Amino acid sequence: MARVPVGAYVPGDSFFHRAHPFVKFYWVGSFVIFCFFNKNPYINYALTILALVFVVLTKTFPSYLRAMVLFGPASLAMIFLQSIVPPAVFDNPTFLATLGPFSLHTESIIYGMLFSSRILCICSWSILMLMTLHPGELSSALQRAKVPYTVNFMITTTLQLIPILQREFGIILSAQKSRAMQAQGFKALLPSIIPVFAGAIDRVQQLSMSLETRAFGSSKERTLLRYKTFTSKEIILSLAAIGPVAIVIYGRFFANSFLPLDGFFLSPGVGV
Repeated sequence: MARVPVGAYVPGDSFFHRAHPFVKFYWVGSFVIFCFFNKNPYINYALTILALVFVVLTKTFPSYLRAMVLFGPASLAMIFLQSIVPPAVFDNPTFLATLGPFSLHTESIIYGMLFSSRILCICSWSILMLMTLHPGELSSALQRAKVPYTVNFMITTTLQLIPILQREFGIILSAQKSRAMQAQGFKALLPSIIPVFAGAIDRVQQLSMSLETRAFGSSKERTLLRYKTFTSKEIILSLAAIGPVAIVIYGRFFANSFLPLDGFFLSPGVGV
């Protein structure tokens, strides 16, 4: 099987692949709201593990790993950066241990874990949605929802832009490698920028010609090649997406944002 670009659609026949695009958007938006209002990082990590289970079931794990090469280290770095900074937002921080010249506090580590868990959870669910969302189905769903076709075109084109550019970079790096040139590292990307953007400009010209030949701008009703009907099952799944939002709102006002009453506990060894 060919290597799928990062963030591109991965063909499959799983439940997520068959789900309506709007149902995926509703659930991802619901989890985003939940992660931002929830202050317990362990719950966000649990949602991330749940997303990983679905990633494995949808057989998109290799593409998911390539997409998380950037977000994964960045999220884990948040724990370290927050831990070494004095916890100015807490009145009486709990001293935990020392790490070289740095003083570690429990609240700082938990605060960094909260940022880290939010990044991992939101990115995991968003990448899962993108990898199981066919651009044609998204375009058809937006068209049936009476979204202006110009906005529809911008959304679907934007979602495909990153995979296209990544594929172009891969082709150029492979060509450099076949010519005994450096094909890895930051220095290898610099000579690739000019041909990639030159090819992007040429692709825009071809795209504009294609749009003109297909009557882009016409007010006539457009036919749909791929479309999933919004059945009663999709309505139930869409309404169920309100559940996480309702739970986190309840936790925000009545359950101390799911924080333990006696606070979090970390041993010095775990903190270090």
